[in-house]
Amino acid sequence: MEQVRLLHDKYFEQVDKTLSSIPIARTFQERTGVPKVYGGLGAAALVLSLVFFNIGAPLLVNLTGFGYAAYASFNAIESPGKEDDVQWLTYWVVFGFCNVAEYFTGLLTYWIPFYYVFKLGFLIWLMMPSTRGAEKLYLSTIKPVVAHVRTMATVTTPQPAARPQPNSNIKSD
Repeated sequence: MEQVRLLHDKYFEQVDKTLSSIPIARTFQERTGVPKVYGGLGAAALVLSLVFFNIGAPLLVNLTGFGYAAYASFNAIESPGKEDDVQWLTYWVVFGFCNVAEYFTGLLTYWIPFYYVFKLGFLIWLMMPSTRGAEKLYLSTIKPVVAHVRTMATVTTPQPAARPQPNSNIKSD
């Protein structure tokens, strides 16, 4: 039981430190007296329950995919480092490709049980800096496909006809 308590305290401190940088979490704790960690866990449990039971799941999952990513992208732009900029730019490229693919497979995804639960997990995997999912998917799939399409486009694009060069021996009056 002591090990469980130690794990709880360890993760509680980590999440509390992370949530301290979010103004709405601090305001929640000040107004309610409830630790912001428990408020965050409650909000996450509510969203996961709604997605699991498919109550507004498309909206909630897309808000997660757009909302949090936009917030993190804004913070990345404002930060002095470049690495987080690359991470979020890569995320947006992968997210765009996935949304286009989802649009064309919409009739099929309708029949997949718990599709939005899987999509939420996939988006979180793409976003997390610890997994670098967007970078992995970009390097393993999207970059080779785009490079192949780019190569095919340059091979099949006709070159413009050469224009005759003016004769420099002719003197104009």
